[in-house]
Amino acid sequence: MILLASLSRLRGGDTFRAMSSRPTRTSLAILCVLCAHAFGSPRSDPTAGRAVFTGAATPNPTSIDINPAALGLSVASEFYIAALGVLDRYSIDRDALDVDTGMLSSGADAITAYTASPGGTLAYVWHTGTDSRITLGFQLLKTAPAERFVENDAFRYHTLGGYHRTVSPLTIAASVRLTKRLYVGVSIAAQSNFLKLRYARDTALESGRDPDRGIDSDCSGSPCGVENPFADELYEVEVDSGLLSTAIIAANLGAVVRIAKDMWLGLGYHTPPGLAIQNELTGQVNVVRSPRDMREQITGAASVYISQPASVDMELRASLRHRLELHVGGRWEHLSRLQSYDVRGYGSTLPPNDIPEWQLRPRGFHDTFALWAGVEQVERESPLVLGGRIGVESSAIDNKRTSPLTVAPISATLDFGVQYALSDQLRVQFTYGLQYFLPVDVEDSAFDPRSRLQCFDSGFDYSTPGCANVRNGYAIPTATGEYQRIEQAIRVAVRFER
Repeated sequence: MILLASLSRLRGGDTFRAMSSRPTRTSLAILCVLCAHAFGSPRSDPTAGRAVFTGAATPNPTSIDINPAALGLSVASEFYIAALGVLDRYSIDRDALDVDTGMLSSGADAITAYTASPGGTLAYVWHTGTDSRITLGFQLLKTAPAERFVENDAFRYHTLGGYHRTVSPLTIAASVRLTKRLYVGVSIAAQSNFLKLRYARDTALESGRDPDRGIDSDCSGSPCGVENPFADELYEVEVDSGLLSTAIIAANLGAVVRIAKDMWLGLGYHTPPGLAIQNELTGQVNVVRSPRDMREQITGAASVYISQPASVDMELRASLRHRLELHVGGRWEHLSRLQSYDVRGYGSTLPPNDIPEWQLRPRGFHDTFALWAGVEQVERESPLVLGGRIGVESSAIDNKRTSPLTVAPISATLDFGVQYALSDQLRVQFTYGLQYFLPVDVEDSAFDPRSRLQCFDSGFDYSTPGCANVRNGYAIPTATGEYQRIEQAIRVAVRFER
């Protein structure tokens, strides 16, 4: 409230022109940047919202998704095409757990893994008349970079790779100017989900202390124990939400209000896709049985049920002196809805081969909040425009639920952008974002293979903590160890004004 009260005293010229303002405005901008804190999530698109030249109160074709009301703040119709990319670097040193003594020991040396994913979009923003109250937006083939999962045999019980990607074949948006101070907007998107999960199942651990199939059974001449490759069963689940389903419809609602001269506040709400609490993705599962089961390959139908988050974007944009603009933005995501991937297998071939018809692949997210801040130049006579933002993002998951599948502790972010005008109509933008996640040392992991044995020993008494861990998908080999992650994101865009 103190920040908003201070900003409300700013005065100056037109929204898109520099202000001849008091020196305190520049000091305030520097203070906001240095004090910025952001709380985000791994499901956010790091190239929009947080990125320079984008935001809930910033007129940009990305507003079709972030806040469609902001489309009306621009003055020219334009075509927009962008290529996106994200590169993650992981360093994971996973420990081994002795299920008999409970002692931890160092596993293999720390493993460095990289995941990369492209994305892109094509959009058009149309101002329907010289002084029209209505602005329309159209977006084709929008896909944010996918969340890609680490692929390494050392993490096979948690992940052997895969991805979760959202594709929007078509989005239609409209912004309406109700008054000179207030714009409202809505966009409707067809938003398909594509999910691929690859992982291993320890069939000896899953069988508990059964003498024929459990941890004391034979694996190549010796007891299987836990994490024995001879007992590993490999899964590849590939599902999607299809193209003709109510599960793909998503909406973005927004408003932008001028709270003072040359100061705008924008708010955008994003519904999860679909009309139900859970969405069902359908496809198939391919299973390669363990070496002790002769590596037989089995295929069946599969469904994965997911509960995706709603989210809210906010931004305050205000003119400063020296042809600068202040941007303070934030995001809340209801990520606690996404606790796990609920994997179901169907088909006559699965039950006879002791392949479970139901498995949970835990994510364990909690809600996240975001706030970032920065300063950007406004468009001017010079063709070059620069901007930068900094922030800090909270964790999206508790340390004890961290695993090679989900590494999302508190992190710091740094973003900068440059725009260059090749002509009066043609502009090129480049934005870069760096996100450094603080190292995590997981000593008390929620993933505990002893839970499976405790549940077996209790006669499958589901009131016990061990059986609760089994039900929630955490009774698999441990995820204790040290985790580090760095993410880099880029967006290269071309804007052509009509």
